[in-house]
Amino acid sequence: MPSCRSAASVWCASAARAIGWPSPRPLQRSTPAALLAAVAGALGLKAQQVLAAQVLDNGPVWLGLLLDSPDTVLALEPDHAALKTLGQKVGIASVKRSQDAIQLIARSSREARPLPAMTRRRWRNPTWWCAFAAPVGVNEDPVTGSLNASLAQWLIAEGHLPERYLAGQGACLGRAGRVHIERDASGQVWVGGESVTCITGTVTL
Repeated sequence: MPSCRSAASVWCASAARAIGWPSPRPLQRSTPAALLAAVAGALGLKAQQVLAAQVLDNGPVWLGLLLDSPDTVLALEPDHAALKTLGQKVGIASVKRSQDAIQLIARSSREARPLPAMTRRRWRNPTWWCAFAAPVGVNEDPVTGSLNASLAQWLIAEGHLPERYLAGQGACLGRAGRVHIERDASGQVWVGGESVTCITGTVTL
């Protein structure tokens, strides 16, 4: 499939078998204290481990949590039954700063334009995400475009992440999901990834 653009601004590149799309800007609102406390309890988190929280709504509604360290994220053992009872999907992230990079580790969930940059530029080492979605029957999602998009809009805007990075998701599930994120000069965030051709054919309409 050659490089192409559609009316929906979907981008594709045959060389990298990549595809992606623009992310809508999510509505952001503060998190009710009672909900934050209940979710933190279901995740086994102490108050000081949660650096920031934001309700993110770009269609799917996520409670985004920024935690104090990657170790905290990787040690989580969520009470999925409690999260299901609360009816709240949760995206977890932790920013680790170093002298020359900002890395993110998290657990997350889905959507995207594959960027021309994906085929031409060297991407930073993957950052890691996790998504817990027990309310919709998925304890943890291996790859989640909508959450990646919402977290990117929030964390890039607040300076926690660079304008271009590679997010890894699903590691705790034995999956190797990779999501490409880039914010362009206009402020539009693009979400994309590589594709695999499973079947080919033509349709006459």
